[in-house]
Amino acid sequence: MGVSMYRVIKPLNNSVAIVRTESGEQAVVMGSGIAFQKKKGDLISPDHIEKVFTLKNKESKHNFSTLLKDIPLDFITTTYEIIENAIDHYHYPVQEYIYVTLTDHIHLVYQHILKGQYELSRLPDMRKDYPVEFRIAEDALEMINQRLGITLPDDEIGRIALHFINAKGSTVGRDDNNLFAKNIIILVQNELRNYGITRNEANQNYYDRLMVHLNYFLERISDQNEDKNQFSTDFEQTLKKDYPKAYEIGDNIYHLISKQIDRELSESERVYFTIHIQRLL
Repeated sequence: MGVSMYRVIKPLNNSVAIVRTESGEQAVVMGSGIAFQKKKGDLISPDHIEKVFTLKNKESKHNFSTLLKDIPLDFITTTYEIIENAIDHYHYPVQEYIYVTLTDHIHLVYQHILKGQYELSRLPDMRKDYPVEFRIAEDALEMINQRLGITLPDDEIGRIALHFINAKGSTVGRDDNNLFAKNIIILVQNELRNYGITRNEANQNYYDRLMVHLNYFLERISDQNEDKNQFSTDFEQTLKKDYPKAYEIGDNIYHLISKQIDRELSESERVYFTIHIQRLL
């Protein structure tokens, strides 16, 4: 690290400050007592700093400030460590928003456990398809339990892995399939938003399951191994009659994806989408 000093922008508590690095980037630095009696403009020596998180762009600076208002600092720093571990040890590319969504998630789960309101996710087992994400999530669970002194259930491994699956970034040398799938998922999320459906505390299980289904489905398409199992047209008509709203949204998503990939999908996908969306409604 050499002798580059950090200039304080804002001390957050005795051990944490937002600083500017010599290269002009904003960062969050942590270390026991490093910000004690420091004020804006003071210098902090790197000798006592235990961790540095660089806030690379406007979005991450804004996100960090927003999180600080609502969430205790140790949750934020633990989540940042989890993400840094994914990037450093697994060379896993992430999109910036995971810093916020994962911090939110861990804090929410913690509150649910405290109130005795924790519910198992019943997500399908994706370990075989996403081994790296699962290893990252296993590390994450260990870090959370150690740093935050709480014991999260193993069920959280799947949920945390899903956060990484959904927020996977693209780096040089990655195939374009992943970016292609990402774009489709964003389109689907926008379509859901048009109907007032966004991921929230009440629906997160069902929303996540729909996203898992989409991820799997888009992977199958890119492998050209798409399942052709058909539901009976009777069943589809029944759904259409019983759940007109869910069917309408499911049908829109079905056509949206068809158009994007420029080929007909299996009819059964429309049924799957309708069922997932009915749960969300």
